[in-house]
Amino acid sequence: MHLGLKIKVERIKQKLTQEELAEKINKTRPLISSIEQTGKAGFYTLQKICEVLGLDIDELTDPAYDPLHTYVNKDSNDRIKHLEQEIEYLKRLTESQAEHIKALKENKEYISRRKSR
Repeated sequence: MHLGLKIKVERIKQKLTQEELAEKINKTRPLISSIEQTGKAGFYTLQKICEVLGLDIDELTDPAYDPLHTYVNKDSNDRIKHLEQEIEYLKRLTESQAEHIKALKENKEYISRRKSR
């Protein structure tokens, strides 16, 4: 992931618009857009962006640093956990319905036998 995309992901994670980030570093929104698209920024501008976003400049320029990977994995894990809970709920519901069906059938048979006497 190139530098601009890393900045964009961090900005979005912090719920900042391009305009808000630009204001915080005394630059323009089109400049922020250009940085996010091209990954090219002057050193001092990059330093200001890192200060605002609470990032270490070395971390941001390190190819191994991938904020999107962490973000996706967290969301994926949360979604998987939710789905596992939903599956467990549906299993219990199915078992409960099977018990009710069995009881209804037994009750129907009991009523049929009483009527036939």
